[in-house]
Amino acid sequence: MKIIFGFLLLIVSFIGTIFFRRYNGTVIPYPTLWYISFILLGIIGAWLIFSSYRKTKKIVEQIYDTEIEKLKSNAEKIELNFDNCEFKSGSFSHKVEDPNMSTIKLLAPDSLALYVDTTITENVIQSYLTYVDTIDGKLCKFISQSFPFDPTTLKFHVMRHNITLYVDKFDRNKYYFDLKR
Repeated sequence: MKIIFGFLLLIVSFIGTIFFRRYNGTVIPYPTLWYISFILLGIIGAWLIFSSYRKTKKIVEQIYDTEIEKLKSNAEKIELNFDNCEFKSGSFSHKVEDPNMSTIKLLAPDSLALYVDTTITENVIQSYLTYVDTIDGKLCKFISQSFPFDPTTLKFHVMRHNITLYVDKFDRNKYYFDLKR
């Protein structure tokens, strides 16, 4: 509801700001005050949207954490056997705006920005593992979430028994790889 109200305030603010920016009449007193009021109304609308988004994100994270804790408390705990693991890299590279060079676009948006590349290549290192084991006479395959390090470090964590697999006793499709830090 706050998001809808925030968008409504932004729309009203946009229309009012445009109207009073070009208003030259004498019927409405203090047009500059109205102009500033509509700008403040837009700021309030943006704040409502942003705060609602943060609150929603926090609630979703809390729900996710409680579901993980519930799974951990009721699930079968499996220590990973290194021989049953297959390690894979999920690393990738992508271009992002260089924060140090973005001021060039602000200072000279037309001239220098055409000749200067303001993006950098960011390397994201991540890996995951596939664990195959026989549970209750059935061959089960579990694919982990991505971990923020390379496969060699992931192998190290598995050998040190820092990663535990939690599998729901009733639904084998619900599982979670937990990294002890």
